[in-house]
Amino acid sequence: MVRKLPTRSSSSFFLQLYQVVNDRSSDPIISWSKSNNHSFVVWDLKKLHILLKSSSVLGRTLTAFWVKLSSNGFRSVEKGPGVFEFEHDDFARGPLMKKMMVKPLSERIETEKMMVKALSERIERFDAQIKIIKCRLKAKKASLNVETLFQNLRI
Repeated sequence: MVRKLPTRSSSSFFLQLYQVVNDRSSDPIISWSKSNNHSFVVWDLKKLHILLKSSSVLGRTLTAFWVKLSSNGFRSVEKGPGVFEFEHDDFARGPLMKKMMVKPLSERIETEKMMVKALSERIERFDAQIKIIKCRLKAKKASLNVETLFQNLRI
């Protein structure tokens, strides 16, 4: 399975989603699956839509929520018409969730180090290209100056 590298926004997405799913008062709307500790079920789309309007992290619309689920590695579980269940290997009821919350920070640090290194290399290549262009322009200017001097000598 190809995993998307976690970012700060994805770890806060996981955390807020976990809080909503784990909140017993929202069970009629969204709750943990009874058959799988790594999935949750959306029971009431209309009420979920109202719940989402207050959350920029989860997505303010159902479509945005679905997109965020997909982009964060959640898979849809086929259950039947009107039942929406989503699962993720690292999204789990109970203490396993703590493992997931710690993981994104260390992965994000490594990813950012690699990105900084790649960006530094690109900047160095870009600087080298600029130096080459400056040298060519300087040579062209010198060549034009020499031509102008020769033309002035003929007169």
